Amino acid sequence: MENKTLYISYMGLTEPLLHSQVLNYLKILRQSGISVCILSYEKRRLFKKHNVEIIKEDLNKAGIKWISLGYHKRFQFLAKPYDIIRGMFVALYISIAGRVDVIHARGTFCALIGILPCLILKKKMVFDMRGLMAEEYVDAGLWKKNSMAYKIVDRLEQYFIRRADEVIVLTGNARELILSKGRTKNITLIPACTDLNRFRLKDVDNGFKSGYSLDKKFILIYTGSLGTWYMLSEMLDFYKELLRVDNSSAFFILSQTSKAWIEQYIPDNIKKNVIVDSSSPENVVDFLNLADVGIFFIKSCFSKRASCPTKFGEYLACGLPVVINKGIGDTEEIVRKNRVGVVVEDFSAQEYRKKIEELKELLKEGDALRRRCRDVAERHFSLAQGGKKYVEVYKRLKAKA
Repeated sequence: MENKTLYISYMGLTEPLLHSQVLNYLKILRQSGISVCILSYEKRRLFKKHNVEIIKEDLNKAGIKWISLGYHKRFQFLAKPYDIIRGMFVALYISIAGRVDVIHARGTFCALIGILPCLILKKKMVFDMRGLMAEEYVDAGLWKKNSMAYKIVDRLEQYFIRRADEVIVLTGNARELILSKGRTKNITLIPACTDLNRFRLKDVDNGFKSGYSLDKKFILIYTGSLGTWYMLSEMLDFYKELLRVDNSSAFFILSQTSKAWIEQYIPDNIKKNVIVDSSSPENVVDFLNLADVGIFFIKSCFSKRASCPTKFGEYLACGLPVVINKGIGDTEEIVRKNRVGVVVEDFSAQEYRKKIEELKELLKEGDALRRRCRDVAERHFSLAQGGKKYVEVYKRLKAKA
């Protein structure tokens, strides 16, 4: 008899990250004989009919069921409790009607949504931590460390870690932190993986490159959203120093974040060298293959010990060495150990110049460096390997039944 799981996500399937990454994991689970039902919260602006029909068709082919609820943001102090309470009873109903065996919760809020069937119906729980939520809210300046909200969420996180039959983390740093708090078994490390069949080294049409006036230019690229954690001003400062060394270089920012919002941070003296654009998820790989180096700077704080930026694996999979700052999950260790980029120690012009010189030496390795980046992606961020680890988690759960 096959295992049946209810996968709960507070992020919607209409959002690119969940659709491209999580859905692939769930397809691998389904192929291994596990029945999957997804309960997700969808934002109204993204829940467009043509997107939904494509997603439904894809899920039907994979044999995955999907139940969606509306995501509410207005009147936040009421919206979140409403979403959670409503989700609790929907999850309980699905668990009874669908004879679910496992509640798979993506993050703390989802664990709270799924705890009702776990307690009432004695269902097993997979707590798929996406980070240290309580600490993230503090580090983002949204909560105080001594606030009631922080204390409640922190205690809930610790409870779910103890209560869950399996805990999944994104980084070795997060795993060590959980071990230090007393849990010693069934902690699985599965980083934010990359579809290596899609993100790969490939030739890009010359017309595509010339359309952006990038012929014969050294290209630094950033992909993904901006704001809160990602340090746009510091990345632009790094590029200013790079431009002094190579005045033919360009900085390509590929983001769904408002172009006007991004451009207000770009100094006038480098604006002509900075290209800001957006792209469909399908075309990101083409833009990455235009570039020479990928960059991301993230605020280094306690909560980021548990962070694994998706773009890290995508850059490496496309053969791009990286420029990063220290203190973000396992990224620093991977870069230093495998020599696939440089790690900025502080955000000073002097440090930037030093790292640019190191980067120039590294880039002299040419194709050998690109192949090494790809190899690191295959060893650390393979979607297929991540899927296998999920299957192993479910095999352990079935053995306990």
